[in-house]
Amino acid sequence: MKKYLLLSPLFFLPSVSYAENWEISAHGLAGAYFGISETKYENKYPSRFVTRGDATLKIDYKIDNTHKIGVHAPTTLMYRQDDKNRSEGEVRFYPYLQDESQFGTIQIGYTKNAANQLHKGAMDISPLGIDDSNATYFLSNSNWSGGFKSTAYYTPNATTILTDGRAPKITYITPKIAGFKLGASYTVHNANRRGTTSRYVDYETNEDGYTFAAQKEFILSEKSKILTSLGYGVFNETDKEISFGSQYHYASFNTGIGYKKSYIDGTKNPIATQKVNNYLPAYFDNFRESNAYNISAGYNWEKFKTNIAYLFSEAENTRHQNSLYIWSNVYQITDEVELYGILSHLNFKGETKKKDNEGCALIFGVGYRF
Repeated sequence: MKKYLLLSPLFFLPSVSYAENWEISAHGLAGAYFGISETKYENKYPSRFVTRGDATLKIDYKIDNTHKIGVHAPTTLMYRQDDKNRSEGEVRFYPYLQDESQFGTIQIGYTKNAANQLHKGAMDISPLGIDDSNATYFLSNSNWSGGFKSTAYYTPNATTILTDGRAPKITYITPKIAGFKLGASYTVHNANRRGTTSRYVDYETNEDGYTFAAQKEFILSEKSKILTSLGYGVFNETDKEISFGSQYHYASFNTGIGYKKSYIDGTKNPIATQKVNNYLPAYFDNFRESNAYNISAGYNWEKFKTNIAYLFSEAENTRHQNSLYIWSNVYQITDEVELYGILSHLNFKGETKKKDNEGCALIFGVGYRF
């Protein structure tokens, strides 16, 4: 049976059903995408077919009109044709407990940290995204290496704080008060292959992490508003990150910017400046001292939306850096079905010259939102 059948009926459950105080729901996006890629010197996979489905499954018990508790499980099923770095088929399942009331939201389990959840930066309207982008499904980047059982980065791949990824944690986010939201997270073991942290750093299994975040909404008029966010993270005592983001919305126009600074404060767990072994070269954990920023602008014409986004990231100790451009176009056929036309360009630099360090991809797809 073809692996792309991983897009199972799981993603087409009825959106909401009730049984007395129980509420069961599922919402997300399922799609199929075909990309034609071209690199500067060589092209092992000139075209690739990808299917992916993302759904958040929820089972909640409603205690009263303002309080409910339940289990939420973001789930991803995907198939990537001819993927030399990873298994072609993959399943991700991240359950966590959530308590939501007038006093805020508490999450315990495989959830995202507060700084990630409250971050407002550059936007992309396509399934690729500009932060932690899926453009690497079609364009290779040696600075962002995501293998089946390991993850390593030379540079950051986002302006939001992703270091603890989906590692088990507890997160608390306040309700909105005068346009403000505050949040905090604690992670017992911050190294996780779904985050930025390499599984091979010294603090893989015995160090914790904290993140703190704030978000503010400014209503300027009936048609315009500004969203801003701040994030701060501390991992393994010495690794620190600061993030900033802002979005401006006016009628059908929107723009966004984001920035993140990562640095080491102290002498514990320094950057690996020397080769560790045959699999871990010098500066394999160079993302720990780095900068990243992004910017986007978009416009909506009734059923048609267009958006252009740019991400730049670099590490301070080496020549490693990346420039990623994504121009996304979406046409809404119905409330559920949409068509995508995406043009993406990626250019990366490393310590040695790569034969395919620059490339572009033209991607077409169809998605079903439920």
